[in-house]
Order: sequence, then structure tokens, then C-alpha cells
Amino acid sequence: MTYQRAHHTLRFCSAALLTSALYAACGQAEPPAAPTDVPAAKPTADEAKPKREPIYDPEADGKELIAAALKRAKLERKHVLIEWGGNWCGWCYKLHDVFHHDELVHPIVAEEYELVLVDSASNRELMQSYGGKDTKYAFPHLTILDGQGEVLINQETSSLEVGPKHDPQAVVAFLKKWQPEPVNAEDLLAAALRQATDENKRVLLHVGNPYCGWCKVLTQFLGKHEPVLSRDFVDLKLDTMRMPHGQEVAARFRPSNISGVPWMVILDASGKVLSTSVGPGGNCGYPGEPVEIDHFLSMLAGTRQRLGDEDLQAIRADLDAYRIEREKSQTARKD
Repeated sequence: MTYQRAHHTLRFCSAALLTSALYAACGQAEPPAAPTDVPAAKPTADEAKPKREPIYDPEADGKELIAAALKRAKLERKHVLIEWGGNWCGWCYKLHDVFHHDELVHPIVAEEYELVLVDSASNRELMQSYGGKDTKYAFPHLTILDGQGEVLINQETSSLEVGPKHDPQAVVAFLKKWQPEPVNAEDLLAAALRQATDENKRVLLHVGNPYCGWCKVLTQFLGKHEPVLSRDFVDLKLDTMRMPHGQEVAARFRPSNISGVPWMVILDASGKVLSTSVGPGGNCGYPGEPVEIDHFLSMLAGTRQRLGDEDLQAIRADLDAYRIEREKSQTARKD
């Protein structure tokens, strides 16, 4: 399964606090509870407008949402961007739209952060554990964590506003200030080869970019199986868009007949190519189909030193289980 960036199209690939009776011009405080002893008022023009789809899940456990985002961020060398708020908050929708649709802001969010929306009302204590119990919150409120979960900054968003909207330039400046430091691909490769030499292992290099869904699936799969795979392989993820010299390092090992991302090579400790993800059906990318799974398992089997047959069988079983689940989901959508 691969993603191909041709004409920007996908191939095979498609993720009760402090209350106030006033809505602040800068940010928005949570609304007070509605009185129960007055007759219903006629809706205003704004209230009569169709409501947008919810972007926050009030039932979701914020700890679980953040933990999942941190896991992804660590694998992808990103930071976590928490947007606290709620579906009652108009400014939250405005900032969410900027994060997802502004041509200046969206690339930074997509490439450098794992964005997670946490309902502030149902996760009050959690929010205060990050931003302080005595903080006077207005929403949306932002918290940025590094890949280890340490708080880098808590940010009110009134300073990112201009008139009735958010200022993209101000949002860009804020996000760039707190994004991860770029990691040199040459340094990562050298460190991986040194580790492979010291531990008598191979290097499993996989290449992708932030806009490739299958690249993320592959990274998460390899991360899940790291306790087993690490017996024989040093995991090395290269991002050709975010990492300085990423394109050059990838080109050094990329087979001439490979197409799309992700793609993989297995190297020995000297940097010699032992196996690639190019199989009978072309580049297997994320091994999601039977022929792709077969080829990926042959890559591991042909370069392993310590992994046993039972380890490879467990990896195959997990790949097959995900394939079956995906096929069922696709069938259900068609029905």
C-alpha cells in the first residue's frame, strides 16, 4: 500500500470550568448554565443557522486522547498540539478551520504536530494539570507538549486574533517557535549504522512524508512490534520533507524501479542493501495485501539473525488481522 504524490493526488491511500455570562472578544469563556424558570426565547438569526458538525467529543477521555497523540508524536518526531475548548465555542471552530484550511498554517500543523482536541468541560482537572489551577482560561486554549509529554508552552489565543478572526501570520509565528528542531537525516543514518555495528544488527530503513497515510500506518505498525523487531533491526524512519538531507539519503538507497511511499530497505551495518520492499507486485509499501505481506515477511526472514519462525508468524497474523478488518470496513461502507 503506497501513497504517490503525483499532481497532489492519493494512490491507494486515502485519522464546568470558570464560567461567565459574557463571551469575550478575545477567546471565549464557557457559557453559563441556562436558567430553567423562563420561557424559551425566539431564536436569533445566528441561532437559526444550521449548526456545524461537532469537532469535540465530550465523552472522550482526554488522557487517552493525549496518550495516543504522544505515541504518534514520538514515532514521527513531532510535538503534540492540544486545543482545549468545546462545541459551544465559536472561536474554537474558527481556530480549527485555520489549522486545517489556511494555506500558511495547515502545512505546519500537518508536518510538525499531532493535533488533538480535548473537551475542556469534561476534562477540567486534566487541563488544569497542564495549565495551572489558578489560570483564567478563555477558549480555545492551547498546550504544546514535546514528544516525551513535557509541557513546552500554554498559550491564550487572544493574541493570535485580529478583528473577528485569527491572524494566520501570528498563528504561524507561534507554531514555528514551538515546533521540533529539525533532525539531520545523515546524522540519523550514521547513528543507526553505529548502533547496528555495536549490536550486530541490521537497519530497517523506511521512507515517507507527513501527507502519506500508509507511511503513518507503517510507522505505527513497526513501533508496535519494536520489542520483537529490535532483536535484529535498528528502526530508522526518514522523512523526506521534514529532515535536512532526507531526500539525499533516500536517493542513496532508493531502487530505481520503486514507486510511491512508503518504501523500505534493509541494510547491514556497513550500509550495504540486503533487501528492499520491491517484490513481485512492485513496491509493497505498507504490506496490506497478501502478496505484499508475503514479500515483507521474506525481507525479514532473509535478513534475520535472532528472530524465530514464531516471531514472523505473529507479525504475519497481525498484518492479516488488520487486512481482514480493513476489508470488512470497506464492505460495510459500500453497503
